[in-house]
Amino acid sequence: MSSDSKKTYSIEVSQQPAVAGDRDTIGGWPLLDAKQPWPTCGCGTQMALYFQLAVPADIPHFGGDQLLVFQCPDESDASYASEEQLPAQFWDNPPHNDLAFWRILLQRNGIPTQAPDPYFKPRRLTVTEVAADDTSFGMGGAPTWLQDPERYRCACGTDLVFLCQVPEDFEFDEYINESVDRPGLDDGLMLGNEVYLLACPAHCHPAAAFPVCQN
Repeated sequence: MSSDSKKTYSIEVSQQPAVAGDRDTIGGWPLLDAKQPWPTCGCGTQMALYFQLAVPADIPHFGGDQLLVFQCPDESDASYASEEQLPAQFWDNPPHNDLAFWRILLQRNGIPTQAPDPYFKPRRLTVTEVAADDTSFGMGGAPTWLQDPERYRCACGTDLVFLCQVPEDFEFDEYINESVDRPGLDDGLMLGNEVYLLACPAHCHPAAAFPVCQN
Protein backbone atom coordinates (compact mmCIF):
# COMPACT_ATOMS: atom_id res chain seq x y z
CA MET A 1 0.00 0.00 0.00
CA SER A 2 1.40 3.33 -1.03
CA SER A 3 0.30 6.57 -2.62
CA ASP A 4 0.86 7.17 -6.33
CA SER A 5 1.00 10.91 -5.63
CA LYS A 6 4.24 12.89 -5.62
CA LYS A 7 2.29 15.85 -4.30
CA THR A 8 2.12 16.33 -0.55
CA TYR A 9 -0.19 18.81 1.15
CA SER A 10 0.06 20.10 4.69
CA ILE A 11 -3.11 20.68 6.70
CA GLU A 12 -3.17 23.36 9.37
CA VAL A 13 -5.86 24.91 11.54
CA SER A 14 -6.54 28.58 10.79
CA GLN A 15 -7.85 31.18 13.20
CA GLN A 16 -11.00 31.69 11.13
CA PRO A 17 -14.34 30.12 12.05
CA ALA A 18 -15.85 27.94 9.35
CA VAL A 19 -19.11 28.79 7.63
CA ALA A 20 -21.61 26.71 5.68
CA GLY A 21 -20.11 25.75 2.32
CA ASP A 22 -16.49 25.62 3.49
CA ARG A 23 -14.89 22.39 2.31
CA ASP A 24 -11.85 22.30 4.61
CA THR A 25 -12.94 22.31 8.25
CA ILE A 26 -12.86 20.87 11.72
CA GLY A 27 -16.53 20.45 12.59
CA GLY A 28 -18.79 22.76 10.62
CA TRP A 29 -21.31 21.78 7.96
CA PRO A 30 -20.41 18.42 6.36
CA LEU A 31 -20.82 18.37 2.60
CA LEU A 32 -22.82 15.19 2.11
CA ASP A 33 -24.28 13.77 -1.07
CA ALA A 34 -28.04 14.13 -1.30
CA LYS A 35 -28.75 10.48 -0.38
CA GLN A 36 -26.04 10.26 2.27
CA PRO A 37 -27.41 10.59 5.83
CA TRP A 38 -25.31 11.97 8.65
CA PRO A 39 -23.40 8.91 9.92
CA THR A 40 -24.58 7.24 13.11
CA CYS A 41 -22.52 5.00 15.39
CA GLY A 42 -23.56 1.42 16.06
CA CYS A 43 -24.57 2.64 19.53
CA GLY A 44 -27.15 4.94 17.92
CA THR A 45 -25.35 8.26 18.53
CA GLN A 46 -24.88 10.82 15.77
CA MET A 47 -21.19 10.87 14.90
CA ALA A 48 -19.00 13.95 15.24
CA LEU A 49 -17.40 15.50 12.16
CA TYR A 50 -13.75 15.58 13.18
CA PHE A 51 -12.71 17.08 9.87
CA GLN A 52 -13.44 17.32 6.15
CA LEU A 53 -11.17 18.23 3.26
CA ALA A 54 -11.41 18.91 -0.45
CA VAL A 55 -8.85 16.57 -1.99
CA PRO A 56 -6.57 18.56 -4.34
CA ALA A 57 -7.12 17.78 -8.02
CA ASP A 58 -3.58 16.47 -8.59
CA ILE A 59 -3.80 13.67 -6.01
CA PRO A 60 -4.35 10.48 -8.05
CA HIS A 61 -7.59 8.51 -7.67
CA PHE A 62 -9.20 10.96 -5.24
CA GLY A 63 -8.62 14.43 -6.69
CA GLY A 64 -11.85 16.43 -6.50
CA ASP A 65 -13.39 14.19 -3.84
CA GLN A 66 -14.64 15.49 -0.53
CA LEU A 67 -13.07 13.55 2.35
CA LEU A 68 -15.15 13.46 5.54
CA VAL A 69 -13.96 11.83 8.76
CA PHE A 70 -16.54 11.06 11.45
CA GLN A 71 -16.22 9.32 14.81
CA CYS A 72 -18.64 8.63 17.63
CA PRO A 73 -18.43 11.19 20.47
CA ASP A 74 -19.17 8.47 23.04
CA GLU A 75 -17.50 5.30 21.79
CA SER A 76 -13.75 5.54 21.21
CA ASP A 77 -11.28 2.83 20.28
CA ALA A 78 -8.35 2.13 17.97
CA SER A 79 -8.86 0.63 14.53
CA TYR A 80 -6.75 -2.19 13.14
CA ALA A 81 -6.99 -5.39 11.12
CA SER A 82 -5.02 -8.63 11.41
CA GLU A 83 -5.53 -9.72 7.79
CA GLU A 84 -4.68 -7.78 4.65
CA GLN A 85 -8.00 -8.72 3.07
CA LEU A 86 -10.73 -6.64 4.69
CA PRO A 87 -14.15 -8.28 5.09
CA ALA A 88 -17.29 -7.43 3.18
CA GLN A 89 -18.79 -4.11 4.27
CA PHE A 90 -15.91 -3.51 6.66
CA TRP A 91 -17.12 0.07 7.11
CA ASP A 92 -20.23 -1.31 8.84
CA ASN A 93 -18.51 -4.32 10.43
CA PRO A 94 -14.94 -3.37 11.43
CA PRO A 95 -12.74 -6.47 11.75
CA HIS A 96 -11.69 -5.94 15.40
CA ASN A 97 -14.23 -3.54 16.88
CA ASP A 98 -17.59 -4.28 18.44
CA LEU A 99 -19.19 -1.20 16.87
CA ALA A 100 -18.81 0.74 13.66
CA PHE A 101 -17.81 3.83 15.64
CA TRP A 102 -16.14 5.62 12.71
CA ARG A 103 -17.14 6.52 9.17
CA ILE A 104 -14.84 7.85 6.45
CA LEU A 105 -16.54 9.10 3.31
CA LEU A 106 -15.34 10.13 -0.14
CA GLN A 107 -18.03 11.92 -2.13
CA ARG A 108 -18.21 14.33 -5.05
CA ASN A 109 -21.64 15.96 -5.05
CA GLY A 110 -22.02 17.02 -1.46
CA ILE A 111 -24.09 19.95 -0.25
CA PRO A 112 -23.82 21.54 3.22
CA THR A 113 -26.12 20.12 5.86
CA GLN A 114 -28.74 22.46 7.28
CA ALA A 115 -27.15 22.43 10.74
CA PRO A 116 -23.48 22.29 11.70
CA ASP A 117 -21.79 19.56 13.69
CA PRO A 118 -22.86 20.10 17.34
CA TYR A 119 -19.69 18.74 18.93
CA PHE A 120 -16.92 20.97 17.56
CA LYS A 121 -16.62 24.70 17.13
CA PRO A 122 -16.39 25.17 13.34
CA ARG A 123 -12.85 26.05 12.30
CA ARG A 124 -11.33 26.43 8.84
CA LEU A 125 -8.39 24.32 7.74
CA THR A 126 -5.77 25.44 5.24
CA VAL A 127 -4.29 23.04 2.68
CA THR A 128 -0.85 23.93 1.31
CA GLU A 129 1.53 22.04 -0.96
CA VAL A 130 4.82 21.27 0.81
CA ALA A 131 7.97 19.18 0.44
CA ALA A 132 7.29 15.47 0.84
CA ASP A 133 9.05 15.25 4.21
CA ASP A 134 7.66 18.49 5.60
CA THR A 135 4.32 17.53 7.08
CA SER A 136 2.69 15.30 9.68
CA PHE A 137 -1.00 16.20 9.18
CA GLY A 138 -1.34 15.98 5.45
CA MET A 139 -2.66 14.43 2.27
CA GLY A 140 -0.92 12.75 -0.61
CA GLY A 141 2.70 11.74 -0.79
CA ALA A 142 3.71 8.68 1.22
CA PRO A 143 2.77 7.74 4.79
CA THR A 144 5.33 8.18 7.57
CA TRP A 145 4.81 4.92 9.42
CA LEU A 146 5.59 4.88 13.13
CA GLN A 147 5.77 1.09 12.99
CA ASP A 148 5.91 -1.36 10.09
CA PRO A 149 3.99 -0.36 6.95
CA GLU A 150 0.51 -1.83 6.72
CA ARG A 151 -1.23 -2.83 3.51
CA TYR A 152 -4.87 -3.72 3.06
CA ARG A 153 -7.14 -4.86 0.28
CA CYS A 154 -10.67 -3.54 -0.04
CA ALA A 155 -13.62 -5.90 0.13
CA CYS A 156 -13.95 -5.40 -3.65
CA GLY A 157 -10.45 -6.81 -4.18
CA THR A 158 -8.68 -3.50 -4.91
CA ASP A 159 -5.57 -2.55 -2.94
CA LEU A 160 -6.25 0.44 -0.70
CA VAL A 161 -4.23 3.59 -1.34
CA PHE A 162 -2.87 6.00 1.26
CA LEU A 163 -4.66 9.33 1.28
CA CYS A 164 -4.25 11.20 4.57
CA GLN A 165 -2.30 11.09 7.84
CA VAL A 166 -3.32 12.61 11.20
CA PRO A 167 -0.55 12.93 13.81
CA GLU A 168 -0.66 11.48 17.31
CA ASP A 169 -2.59 13.47 19.88
CA PHE A 170 -3.75 16.07 17.39
CA GLU A 171 -5.49 18.70 19.48
CA PHE A 172 -9.07 18.25 18.37
CA ASP A 173 -9.99 18.80 22.02
CA GLU A 174 -9.13 22.49 21.65
CA TYR A 175 -12.16 22.86 19.38
CA ILE A 176 -14.74 20.92 21.39
CA ASN A 177 -17.98 22.83 21.88
CA GLU A 178 -18.16 23.67 25.59
CA SER A 179 -21.91 23.09 25.61
CA VAL A 180 -21.53 19.33 25.01
CA ASP A 181 -20.19 16.70 27.39
CA ARG A 182 -19.30 13.53 25.53
CA PRO A 183 -16.75 11.08 26.98
CA GLY A 184 -15.22 10.03 23.68
CA LEU A 185 -14.35 13.52 22.48
CA ASP A 186 -11.59 13.99 25.04
CA ASP A 187 -9.87 10.84 23.75
CA GLY A 188 -9.33 12.40 20.34
CA LEU A 189 -9.50 10.77 16.93
CA MET A 190 -8.95 7.00 17.28
CA LEU A 191 -7.73 7.38 20.88
CA GLY A 192 -5.10 9.90 19.88
CA ASN A 193 -3.05 7.44 17.82
CA GLU A 194 -1.29 8.33 14.60
CA VAL A 195 -4.04 7.66 12.08
CA TYR A 196 -3.47 6.69 8.45
CA LEU A 197 -6.48 6.89 6.14
CA LEU A 198 -6.44 4.35 3.32
CA ALA A 199 -9.13 4.42 0.65
CA CYS A 200 -10.34 2.36 -2.28
CA PRO A 201 -9.21 3.89 -5.59
CA ALA A 202 -12.04 2.04 -7.34
CA HIS A 203 -14.61 4.01 -5.30
CA CYS A 204 -16.62 0.83 -4.85
CA HIS A 205 -18.57 2.46 -2.00
CA PRO A 206 -18.56 5.99 -0.53
CA ALA A 207 -17.38 4.54 2.79
CA ALA A 208 -14.73 2.18 1.38
CA ALA A 209 -11.91 3.63 3.46
CA PHE A 210 -10.05 2.20 6.43
CA PRO A 211 -8.28 3.99 9.31
CA VAL A 212 -5.03 2.42 10.55
CA CYS A 213 -3.80 3.35 14.04
CA GLN A 214 -0.18 3.24 15.20
CA ASN A 215 1.75 4.69 18.14
